[in-house]
Amino acid sequence: MKKITEIKKGKLTFKIKDNLTLDYGHKLRGFFANKFENVLFHNYEDNKNYRYGYPLIQYKILRGKPTVISLNEGVSLITKNFLEINKLTLAEKEYKKPTFDLQVYQEHLFVEDQAELLPYKYDFLTPWMGLNQDNHEKYKAEISTSSEQEQLDFLSSIIIGNILSFAKEIDWWIEEKIKVIPVLKEINVHFKNNKMTGFKGFFFTNIFLPDYIGLGQSPARGFGTIKGEKVH
Repeated sequence: MKKITEIKKGKLTFKIKDNLTLDYGHKLRGFFANKFENVLFHNYEDNKNYRYGYPLIQYKILRGKPTVISLNEGVSLITKNFLEINKLTLAEKEYKKPTFDLQVYQEHLFVEDQAELLPYKYDFLTPWMGLNQDNHEKYKAEISTSSEQEQLDFLSSIIIGNILSFAKEIDWWIEEKIKVIPVLKEINVHFKNNKMTGFKGFFFTNIFLPDYIGLGQSPARGFGTIKGEKVH
């Protein structure tokens, strides 16, 4: 019998006239971090220590519009506070009395552990930064020049780790085996004035995940945002 975990997901979209570029995601995060004190808005504790758990509030630019994705406790915070926003300021851009669209969903998450073919495909809508300081060195020194199968195994293991980090934060204890087949192309990503290694593309998997959550490094700033479809 398939084990199902239920979570709450919110999607708050600002209906502004401009179509913004992806780099405005961190400006949207900065706006919320300055306006609201709760740690989930910005992941900094009162003592300025960083909260390293998977972010339950994430800031993105989707189809050119500022968008906030929230999960579980994050949904309650956004629902409680978003009406206080009568002016949205994103660096040099200012939007007075922006109109909103807030949608709240109940998501049912599960693993198709008996599937012969991987039934779900997830596109990365924004660059996936799966490499941290440790595995970046290994990727550049060994994996990037190795066989295609070794590259696939390496990247799929990282994506599985990303999924498990998300699952842990929402108290989803996955016992089934997660399978992932990535189809990715390496790209350069400019992040905090540094050039970093990122990837674009998609992956197939046997796990059902919520649309628009982020995987990998810096999901709170909009990186690694996924959108899925059932293909089998």
